Amino acid sequence: MYAQPKGLARYGRIANTETNPLKQIVMLYDGAIKFINLTATDIENNDFTAKAEHSNRALDILNYLQSILDFEKGGEVAVSLDNLYRSITVLLLRASAELDASLMRKAAELLVPVRDAWEINAQKLSTPTPTFASAQAAIDAMKSVAV
Repeated sequence: MYAQPKGLARYGRIANTETNPLKQIVMLYDGAIKFINLTATDIENNDFTAKAEHSNRALDILNYLQSILDFEKGGEVAVSLDNLYRSITVLLLRASAELDASLMRKAAELLVPVRDAWEINAQKLSTPTPTFASAQAAIDAMKSVAV
């Protein structure tokens, strides 16, 4: 069995202190967005050592998010998320190879609406009675993300 990358292991330790699984997902999105934006800054600063570290961390988080998708329970949403993660991974690799900070930032921006949908669901789960309508709204928001 493969060991978890160091950056992801750190997020795992922090996320495990959170009992709401949806908040754990939000934390992972926050990390991915943060590391993608840091990579863009590293490109602008010609700091290629930091660029490699930050882009690897972002890719580790995206790979982890993709690996935990449940296609049986998640249906179309899982397929949409899988496509999103694949597209963003390709975008990150392209931006990294071309040293394109603006393309890197675009990748981060594409994750924001999906992150926000998870946050809405996480907040609803914290309330006593999450409604089907609010869950469906978040799923619809996730489906609408286009890459």
